[in-house]
Amino acid sequence: MSGPKAQAQWQGMERPFAALTLPELFEDQVRRTPDAPALGCGDEQLTYRELNARANRLARLLTERGVGPERIVAVLVPRSLELVVSLLAVAKTGAAYLPMDTDYPADRVAFMLSDARPACLLTTAGAGAAAEDFDGRAVLLDDPAVAQALSGAAETDLGDEERVSPLRPAHPAYVIYTSGSTGVPKAVVIEHRALADYLGWSRQTYPSARGTSLWHSSVSFDMTVTSLWVPLVTGGRVLAGPLEEDAFGGAPECTFLKATPSHLPLLDVLPAGFSPTEELMLGGEALIGSVLDEWRRRHPAATVLNVYGPTEVTVNAAEFRLEPGEPTPDGVLPLGRLMDNARGYVLDAALQPVGEGVAGELYIAGPGLARGYLGRAGLTSERFVADPYGAPGSRMYRTGDLARWRPDGQLEFLGRTDHQVKVRGHRVELGEIEAVLMRHPLVSRTVVLVREDREGDQRIVAYVTGTGGSEAPEPAVLRELVGESLPEYMVPSAVVVLERWPLTPNGKVDRGQLPAPDYASESGGRAPRNATEESLTGLFADVLGLPAVTIDDSFFHLGGHSLLATRLISRIRTTLHAEIPLRALFEYPTVAELAPQLAGAPSTRS
Repeated sequence: MSGPKAQAQWQGMERPFAALTLPELFEDQVRRTPDAPALGCGDEQLTYRELNARANRLARLLTERGVGPERIVAVLVPRSLELVVSLLAVAKTGAAYLPMDTDYPADRVAFMLSDARPACLLTTAGAGAAAEDFDGRAVLLDDPAVAQALSGAAETDLGDEERVSPLRPAHPAYVIYTSGSTGVPKAVVIEHRALADYLGWSRQTYPSARGTSLWHSSVSFDMTVTSLWVPLVTGGRVLAGPLEEDAFGGAPECTFLKATPSHLPLLDVLPAGFSPTEELMLGGEALIGSVLDEWRRRHPAATVLNVYGPTEVTVNAAEFRLEPGEPTPDGVLPLGRLMDNARGYVLDAALQPVGEGVAGELYIAGPGLARGYLGRAGLTSERFVADPYGAPGSRMYRTGDLARWRPDGQLEFLGRTDHQVKVRGHRVELGEIEAVLMRHPLVSRTVVLVREDREGDQRIVAYVTGTGGSEAPEPAVLRELVGESLPEYMVPSAVVVLERWPLTPNGKVDRGQLPAPDYASESGGRAPRNATEESLTGLFADVLGLPAVTIDDSFFHLGGHSLLATRLISRIRTTLHAEIPLRALFEYPTVAELAPQLAGAPSTRS
């Protein structure tokens, strides 16, 4: 069987679901388990009753300021209990929350605020300067006047009679920005009914979410939807913090964790309690069987879920499940089978279904589709197109992913139709990085790509040519330029300046002939001067995959990124028995600078 008939039998099973809103789903859980632990961050804890009460008070303050359905509230708050209270409060007003990472460059935050035009900005005095230019519409959560106003607000759930207008499932629940191919980020608008469909599936499918979930991802990354909201509408407990040994006061003993495949090496060096005892969900990038198998040998009792879904289809649309005892497949794991209510089509250029084993572009349909892109009607109509195989008026999302059907009805990922990539789980349009680099007056042309010169370690590398004058562009200056406008995960690990481009016979850039960056080629640093520096240079080199480093080489100039930084800190704790925070590496990125910090650090020896 092939073509349309085969694809019809491989669709997700239709499952009825209640088109509810996020506040309704959460408040139902509060009524079931009011005194159960809901949220923890450091030494602070909240029960379901307490979390609900705090969100209700803040929601009333926002409602008094005119916040309601079809409006947007930007949330720029560090990861904390207050961040979750803020997101939930915005949802209770009926408005959509726009999550922004406090580590984002000021230019990125300013663009998002200008583009989304939120009705209000929730933030704190220490989160950045965004509030200063926000036309008096900022609410500073740590302002004593705000705290006083909240203390007098009612703790009961809001009804439609208190909102600016009634909240309905068709209203937006959240807005998340993703990288844009034109150099401009775009905002995806997700409605409550789409979120309710995903949460309904998850409540039935992931029983471990009733236990303890670790929320470690950036709030601006839709991985957070699974890590945060699935447990909170299921009766589970969420622990908020980065994947670091000191983040949870010891091993957190989680039952459920969502991460990217790039996190697997990090889980290897963290205590066992950071790896889930029941279910590990991995998504955002290709999962290699050999890398996963190493983790599964140490945690044979856990179920592993390889999930797939662009932000535009509300988190996930397909999953490949590995139960305990099942062998790990070789090579790249498949995307898996479509989830309930999701429909998927592998189509040719004429939008006709292709046969089994034939490559085509993957389209996703179903109730999980986003409303579209905020303020981008043209782009919305380009990516969300009429579904010729669905009910009249239904749509399907053009993913840009190449895929094929296996004989057993599972989808395999084959690549992209454009230059979009996934790096450490984040969706990155390489054209956005190229657009920033082209702003530099000494750059005439640039090509940005992702290299994997060491298995499992993907790094963004930029190649540039100069304008031909006597002065050549400096790689460090170009990396700094990108860092001023784009998030850390989009900053190239290396910038390679070329005299000329390698070309194919037809005159195009031969990407396969672009040279691998030599991260240590310009190092003229000093050798280690004592045993501590000797050990640190060895750890730097091992984590970075380099033969050697000097004490004056910057970890980040040698290709390091935040995930590798976390891995290095864990290695320092286990090898040198020194307890230092992750931020120390960002403040002291060379061995010469970092070594003195170890002298006064607490010991990890018992």
